[in-house]
Amino acid sequence: MDAPTTPRPKDQLPQPRKQPVQARSKALVDAIAEACLRLLEKEGEDALTVNRIAEVSGAAVGSIYQYFPNKESMIAAVYERLLNQESEQLFQMREQLQGLPLEAILRQIFANMIRVEQRLHQLSHAFHACYRTALHLGLWHAPQASREEFINTTWLPLLQMHGSQVQTDNLPLAAYLLGQGLREIIHSAVHDVPQQARSPEFLDALVAMAMSCVKRG
Repeated sequence: MDAPTTPRPKDQLPQPRKQPVQARSKALVDAIAEACLRLLEKEGEDALTVNRIAEVSGAAVGSIYQYFPNKESMIAAVYERLLNQESEQLFQMREQLQGLPLEAILRQIFANMIRVEQRLHQLSHAFHACYRTALHLGLWHAPQASREEFINTTWLPLLQMHGSQVQTDNLPLAAYLLGQGLREIIHSAVHDVPQQARSPEFLDALVAMAMSCVKRG
């Protein structure tokens, strides 16, 4: 199933051989991606063979190869579906955070970041580690934006909106530490010490670190 591929930047997910156009072909690709998701969640990545995917999805082996050149491209299709779902949930969560104090907002944001990282990691440890740059939920629907642009349009305005609760004079630095530094800690913990990453103490520590970033030393 795994044909040789040209090395690609790790900020881009592997792409299918071609995109479905008609409703029937879209339904076929959806069925294949759904089958891959079920296999990854219930049986693990070793079960992700073309014959097993054909059996679960009902698609012919030839049809699978028609759209997906290798296993990595099929795993990418699964991650795309999940990140689309998570993007919708993130938008809804942001609406619910209005009016809350900064510490409560940060707690919910980091709790969601931990949950998403765990979900993405559990599907395929190797894929998640390899394409971590592309699997950035905040940038998912704005792939043209740099991390700096992302931080300056999300985290920085958040701190500015809660200026009465922020004591640091260096808001850009605080926004970077919250938006990028703590994200790196979450990613590393989910990979290196998954049990610790699931603990309430880990979330408490993240919130404490975040609040220390917005206060004067």
